[in-house]
Amino acid sequence: MKELQIALCEDQADEQAQLAGLIQSGTLPASVTVFRNGEDFLREYRPGRFDLVFMDIYMDGITGVETVRQIRTSDSKLPIVFVTSSREHALDGYRLEVAKYLEKPVTQKDVDEALLLAEEQRERQSMAAVVLHKKEFRLPVNRLICAEQKAHYLVLYYEGNREEQVRGRLDELSPQLAAFPFFRCHKSYLANLAHVTSIDRELLLLHLREGHVAYIRREYLKKTVDAWENWLFSQARKDG
Repeated sequence: MKELQIALCEDQADEQAQLAGLIQSGTLPASVTVFRNGEDFLREYRPGRFDLVFMDIYMDGITGVETVRQIRTSDSKLPIVFVTSSREHALDGYRLEVAKYLEKPVTQKDVDEALLLAEEQRERQSMAAVVLHKKEFRLPVNRLICAEQKAHYLVLYYEGNREEQVRGRLDELSPQLAAFPFFRCHKSYLANLAHVTSIDRELLLLHLREGHVAYIRREYLKKTVDAWENWLFSQARKDG
């Protein structure tokens, strides 16, 4: 499972360390980026970078409430958890559509529930409705490693060594996933660039996670390499 990207905005070092520890001990894998105040967070923030934010309300400089108010001008969906020693700003939390309002001291149960909420939202956002052979499906595209054409059927390979066979063709599926990082590297393979681990240019193979491979049509080799490198570059910019 891909790590959740968590932002923790807290100016007290002891509480910062305590909450970061709870996140990293949680039931879901998570990577934590710590910010000491709202100004630092807003300088680094970009829509799509984080899956969840833990935001202290009372900090030096601008408050957590004002920080979230600025976030909401560009991102209305990001799950945000207010962390505070008082319920004084509960109404602000409601108006700003925060996911949770936690009073200190925060417990492991509180954190696990917030992580699960963020994972569920990430899953909802990564579902694509597609039509194959006149039948509608909802595909969890982030978990889809690749699709392979076998006669009149598609074999869909997912994380967790799970596969599914559906009637349809890549010619139908590929254009419906144009908004996601999939690349048609061969007439029989559609690969998720997010799951590529390496490219074998001599054997014309895309190596994918969990031991999967996708063949590359020789005349598509340069386009395949370019597509993967462009995707890696976009992720580096997003993370940096």
